[in-house]
Amino acid sequence: MHSLLGYSWTEIASILAAVSVFFSGIYWLVKYAAKVVNNAIIVGTFPLQQQFKELSNTIKQLNNNFKEQHKSLEELRDEVSRHHDELIEHETRIGNLEGDKSENYQ
Repeated sequence: MHSLLGYSWTEIASILAAVSVFFSGIYWLVKYAAKVVNNAIIVGTFPLQQQFKELSNTIKQLNNNFKEQHKSLEELRDEVSRHHDELIEHETRIGNLEGDKSENYQ
């Protein structure tokens, strides 16, 4: 009968079957342990995840408020600029009227 390293083919097949069962068991154990640890991490970090969601929502609201305030500030600047221009026009008109008044009295 043929043999490899002094073992018959049936013995080699039995050894390979035992080794594959052993490594399959170790693989299942590692996979199960990883699943248990992952679930524990998810449960442990759930409050933190909720806080991150709340923080993200707060940041979005603040960003929207900032944009609204920036828009209002730009409108206010435009209005102030318009009023400034009107004041300059009024000062010019008053100066012209005073000049006309002084010319009429002389």
